[in-house]
Amino acid sequence: MPSPVGHALGGVTAGWTLAPSRSVKTVGWLAAVGAAADLDLVIGAHRGPTHSIGAAALTFLLVWMWTRNLRWALAAAAAWGSHVLLDWLGTDTSAPVGEMALWPYSRGYFESRLHLFPAISRRYWLPEFWVANLKALAIELVILGPMTWAVIRTSGLRKTSRPGGRRA
Repeated sequence: MPSPVGHALGGVTAGWTLAPSRSVKTVGWLAAVGAAADLDLVIGAHRGPTHSIGAAALTFLLVWMWTRNLRWALAAAAAWGSHVLLDWLGTDTSAPVGEMALWPYSRGYFESRLHLFPAISRRYWLPEFWVANLKALAIELVILGPMTWAVIRTSGLRKTSRPGGRRA
């Protein structure tokens, strides 16, 4: 399963396609929403309902109620949904394997056969902790970094133009 960095990149990429902006704050907001599903680690219910399309739909509803802005609500839901997709494409090494991706429709755990992202270890006391996690992070950056850069570069977060058409 991807690291918080991978989930932040996924959230920015997915959300930015629906709500491009010229604001660095938007990047931070979408990154936070993309990684937020892992807050369930705090309550010991990791990869449960927060890792689902149902949670993405609830995110849409909450952001829409808060902002009354359909574009931002869709962007938030896409950012949250990217977490579900990336974890589905990741390697899970702890039982139950997978995530509750289809909650509330199913309480089953799902994992893709295509393991694009290695598992991130939380066992900091093991000697291989740093090497394995840095390798996993490098893979995430190689896969997600260019996509994130391309989405942002082609749709926003550019320097604003000065009068006369010259870039600042």
